[in-house]
Amino acid sequence: MAQCKYCKGDAGFLKSRHAECEKKHKEGCQNLTTLLLQAFNDYTDFYLLDNQIRALSALSYISDETKEEIYSNVFDKAVEEYLNDGIISDIEAKTIARYQQYTALSQQKLNANKSLERVVQARILQQLFSGQVPTSSISINGTLPFLLQKNESIIWVYRNVQYYEQKVKKEYRGRSQGASFRVMKGVYYRVGGFKGTPIETLHNVHIGTGIVGLTTKHVYFSCPQKSFKIPFSKLIHIEAFSDGLGLQRDGASARPVFFKGMDSWFIYNFIMNITQL
Repeated sequence: MAQCKYCKGDAGFLKSRHAECEKKHKEGCQNLTTLLLQAFNDYTDFYLLDNQIRALSALSYISDETKEEIYSNVFDKAVEEYLNDGIISDIEAKTIARYQQYTALSQQKLNANKSLERVVQARILQQLFSGQVPTSSISINGTLPFLLQKNESIIWVYRNVQYYEQKVKKEYRGRSQGASFRVMKGVYYRVGGFKGTPIETLHNVHIGTGIVGLTTKHVYFSCPQKSFKIPFSKLIHIEAFSDGLGLQRDGASARPVFFKGMDSWFIYNFIMNITQL
């Protein structure tokens, strides 16, 4: 006889679970999720729910591994809900911190879907909204290829960012001279000379992949092919995309530059607000 994966009793011939045990388990997982999300919504201390969580877990055959998965999924949902207004308030930050303490989830698990990063970024933006110059909230391993100015602080770093420049490309688009006659349906053979005309078009060229540094004064970029910084005061246009950002600096010969592979939501809001201080 096989063993039920939930109650550990005999499951029957060629079976791995009791139907009633599986139903109880699924309902318990859903109830635990609802309980935790409601606690986030009510700003409840999670330690006050410990007995209830333990009893529900035992009754519904929720293992420590499954509970950890639920904790992680709930954190993602709660952060998304908290960020509906774009910021993390003080009471929301305290609730998140208490949840981290209660669940003892690693930062790696909490940030599996970038939720923990978004919490830190939202707190940085909250400082800006309050009229404060934000302080760095990240720890950096190794050295960065940026020479910061006096009284300039690094706020965020993005690695493996693809950098593109807008270039002018000359290509020759043909125009035929002479008569045309039909060869077959849908196909034409053109007789006469072929003369090319240079046409200027704009397209994005991948220059390299490197590191973007966001500071209190500049956007820095460094890769083996190119390094530069753009002062916020020189930016005249910012365009956010789902997976990157476009920047246009002041200057008659300056062309837009594009970065792919970073969080445009945070950078866009950071630059737009720090320039107002």
